[in-house]
Amino acid sequence: MSARAIFPETVYRRRREPNQLPSDLKLIALEWALYFAVTGIHTAAELGRQLRAEAADRDDALRRLVLLGLIEEQALSAAEYVRALAAAGDREEKTLREFLIGASQPPVKLSVPRPPAPPLEFRRLPSPDDRKENRPMSHSRKLSLRALMNLIETQAGSREAGQIDIYRVFVRVDTTLLKRSGIETLRFTEDRFVSDPELEQAIVRSVKRTLGLECPETLWVDVA
Repeated sequence: MSARAIFPETVYRRRREPNQLPSDLKLIALEWALYFAVTGIHTAAELGRQLRAEAADRDDALRRLVLLGLIEEQALSAAEYVRALAAAGDREEKTLREFLIGASQPPVKLSVPRPPAPPLEFRRLPSPDDRKENRPMSHSRKLSLRALMNLIETQAGSREAGQIDIYRVFVRVDTTLLKRSGIETLRFTEDRFVSDPELEQAIVRSVKRTLGLECPETLWVDVA
């Protein structure tokens, strides 16, 4: 069997519904139970506790369901991922830094796919006395989330540290604003552009307050 890692905080959803299953499909009882228990909301740890399954048996069953293409990982927003971590059953006391480092371990959840792109051209940051917030130069210029995430990762010095900082920034943004713009996960393949001025300013403020960074004008791009 594949050594694919199963994390307790991972949330799964069904990839194939019961009416799409092959008539000759055979699973053991725990695998069937987990297949029907998967909701896209509860973590692997929660499902295991509900079914009173040992962690190793739970992981083997989930791993087989994934390999058979019956279930898949559910992409989570930052706020949803925090809830998943809290529900994973880890009782060890941790500092905030240790908790956030732990939040970055399953790379697929907060990983932001980055196709090759021209290197960002960073300009001199404004002085601390300059309180003017960055705004698009015109209605055709919009904040690029990919460019912002690239900037955060570059400033952090490593991809792992950058993922943590990205999480720290977005967890402080009102989820209502994010959902209003259709942003419910930090995992996306195509660049996302912020057209909502209120959301744009909330992100800029969070970057400033969380990381102490001013967003350079290069984060705003012309959008047709």
